Amino acid sequence: MLLVNPAYTSQTCNRCGHVDAKSRKSQAVFECTACGHRDHADVNAAKNQGDAGLTFPACGDLGISRSTKQEPVSRATGRNP
Repeated sequence: MLLVNPAYTSQTCNRCGHVDAKSRKSQAVFECTACGHRDHADVNAAKNQGDAGLTFPACGDLGISRSTKQEPVSRATGRNP
């Protein structure tokens, strides 16, 4: 299971990525102030959360530190040996 931070997903346009609190017209209506995309606000937020859940590093780590699954990097060249 992958956890997704839901912060700002209800203010972010799923079509163009623009973030604006004014796009959330009401509890149910989302209309992007940049591109005009309209959707149910909860559906738009759910799409953003779903998209965020699909974008994670190939090695499965959370990007907090260097993955233990990566090949060691040479100090001299900065590349994999």
